[in-house]
Amino acid sequence: MVTNSTEEEQIEVLKKWIENNGVSLVVSIVLVLAVVFGYRSWVSETRYTAEAASAIYEELAAVVYVSPLEVLSEEKRSTGQFLAEQLKQEHPDSLYAHFAAMQLAKFAVEDGDLMTAAAELQWAIDNDVDEKVGVIVNYRLAKVKLAQKKYAAAHAQLDTVSPAGHARSYEELRGDIYHAEGEMNKARAAYQRAVNAQAEGASPLAQIKLDDIVGIDGMESIARVQNSLDGSDMTSSDMSGSESNSSQISGSEASASDVEEAKVISSDVAGSESEDS
Repeated sequence: MVTNSTEEEQIEVLKKWIENNGVSLVVSIVLVLAVVFGYRSWVSETRYTAEAASAIYEELAAVVYVSPLEVLSEEKRSTGQFLAEQLKQEHPDSLYAHFAAMQLAKFAVEDGDLMTAAAELQWAIDNDVDEKVGVIVNYRLAKVKLAQKKYAAAHAQLDTVSPAGHARSYEELRGDIYHAEGEMNKARAAYQRAVNAQAEGASPLAQIKLDDIVGIDGMESIARVQNSLDGSDMTSSDMSGSESNSSQISGSEASASDVEEAKVISSDVAGSESEDS
């Protein structure tokens, strides 16, 4: 009898608790389920978006790839431009969109359209480009500004980020800017810093540019470069970055040479990305 009474009391207490807390309990359960399913949905959508962006970029990379002796056809170029624009529009926050902007900048430089090239690179910077990729984007934008003869802007662009492992390339480009401005002492100092930093990536043209300023005989300069390269490897991005500025050694100021100089952007895309991947 006592046992039955106790059970009835417990049931009654439970009923009262449910009456007092039932609504809040149901709401809590619903909220927990909403959070769980919402999170799963977000993860699924994020994965789908990333996979979609990756697929478009893979197609873009395959379309624009050419061997050293090949020229990209107009059909492939047009397809590449379409895919790059698609990445920028549909996945603007992805790293692939930033690579797409770099590719569009490359096309623009090949067309001699430095304004568009600068705009594409600036777009990548303005859209939260990855820090490591941003160093490369910033470097290329400074090159474009040099080709546009916007020397102060090119210097300022180099100063916006820490070059980290790209200090050699940054110093060599700074030397090119000073050289274009006629500031030979500053150019020599910048080239010397680039040569001193060549452990980060050998730069034969940095040494040649330095020797050109100090007046060392050409054959001696080549010999010094050869010695500096013994036992060291040169990345493709460093080579292309250096070759683009060789026209400045001759002092040419023609606009055509300026465009050719900026074309490093089109020659070092693959090398730069692999260097920072």
